[in-house]
Amino acid sequence: MPQLDIVSYFPQFFWFCIFFTFFYITLVQNYLPKITRIFAVREAVQQNNTEDSTSNEFVDLSTKTQHVFSKSVQQTKQNCIQQFQTTQELLGIQKDTLNKHTNQVFQKYQNKKIQLNMTVKQTMQQMQDVLPLYTTRANPMNQTKTAQFFYKALMKKVMNASTKTKLK
Repeated sequence: MPQLDIVSYFPQFFWFCIFFTFFYITLVQNYLPKITRIFAVREAVQQNNTEDSTSNEFVDLSTKTQHVFSKSVQQTKQNCIQQFQTTQELLGIQKDTLNKHTNQVFQKYQNKKIQLNMTVKQTMQQMQDVLPLYTTRANPMNQTKTAQFFYKALMKKVMNASTKTKLK
């Protein structure tokens, strides 16, 4: 490798130093002042903008934020009112439906109750006709009917028993 050659080491180092010295002088003389000026102007502009725009931006931002917040609060309030009205309407409909259904069921109950009372009355009347003993005992006419009823029932039973024994 020629870089490690001892004979050519010194000339390489010499040219290296000369090249970077000229490069450094060119940078310091030409480019660094321009870059420094650009940074200075930029910093000045930023400070002016920061002072002016910070207060203006803050006011603008706070105004916009308040406007957006009030607008969202109004929209939310309107939505809540609308939902509340819708809920009230639905509850009214459900209440009417429930009242209608309850009234229908109550009417059916009343009709069934009346029918049951009529059935009980008819049954009581029929029981008085079929079972005379069920009526009051103070009436001698009822006692005679009761005696006749039991006599007939006893005779039927005896006749059935006697016919069964004859068949065997």
